[in-house]
Amino acid sequence: METVTTTSARRRGEPWAIGQVFGYASANIFDRLAVTHVDPLIGPLLRGLPSLLLGCFLVWKNHTLDQLRPSSPRFIGRRAILPFVLAGVLSTVGLFIYYFAIRVGGVIITVPALETYVVWGTIFAWFFLGEKVHGFVLLGVGLIAGGLVVLSLGQLRGQPISPVWYWAIPLGIFTALSYGISGALWREGQLRGAHQSTAILVQFVTSIFVALAGLVLLGHLSALLSAAWHDVVALLVSGVLSGIIGIYCMFTALRLMSVARVYAFSALTPLIAAVFAYIFLNEYLSGLMLAGVVAVSIGVILTQLYRPREERQA
Repeated sequence: METVTTTSARRRGEPWAIGQVFGYASANIFDRLAVTHVDPLIGPLLRGLPSLLLGCFLVWKNHTLDQLRPSSPRFIGRRAILPFVLAGVLSTVGLFIYYFAIRVGGVIITVPALETYVVWGTIFAWFFLGEKVHGFVLLGVGLIAGGLVVLSLGQLRGQPISPVWYWAIPLGIFTALSYGISGALWREGQLRGAHQSTAILVQFVTSIFVALAGLVLLGHLSALLSAAWHDVVALLVSGVLSGIIGIYCMFTALRLMSVARVYAFSALTPLIAAVFAYIFLNEYLSGLMLAGVVAVSIGVILTQLYRPREERQA
């Protein structure tokens, strides 16, 4: 009976896991549509707004605001809050870089590099949190590296978005690195007692502050005011798809499936994003490039499915 129940829960979780893939892949398409015309520096601010609203709603729904009040007996402490502040800073800096990457390299080149965040998260969790790393992780990393090389070779023979398209790979990896560290920080904060709603609120309050401060300090605030309405809408839609739909689907899937299975599904994001970019954005996609994307996805799957058993439980 228990086996049947577990199998049923997994089947219920799979549509949600697929939903997160389509949410994030679709967000990449809207990001690319927007930054074709507008200053990439306004991207993090507009994309973060829907997530901030989600954080406010979840804190209200779960009555977790007291976790942030020092005078409350439910206060989780500054050491639990700080990881989410740092995650907000790092992920926003990563987003700034991501928008430049997707502008010069397009979706098909940038997203596979971005998906390496799960590998960086695994490495940092091993280094800072003492989590174990299975040998298959090394095989997965090798496939990811090989996939990026094959993807680059395919683009060299094809029709690049821009003459400096190759910068999208190191820039995408930098963003992935910031996301990976942020994931490890998230885990640390939750282990110290922070509720998910509290974590989302703190991270995106920080993210909006950093994004706005970046625009002011770099003298690009006027770009926000002069952006065309359809580009603003595209970035807000991206925020809804990734920061509300994607996150909601992911959290729902995590309640019904193991962490490793959910993350393994997320490895399909580069493949779906590549197909979407080919269909809707007319980005160049050869068989060689598709093989590179598939290799990256398989590599990510290996790094997640073969995590130690005690770390696979949702």
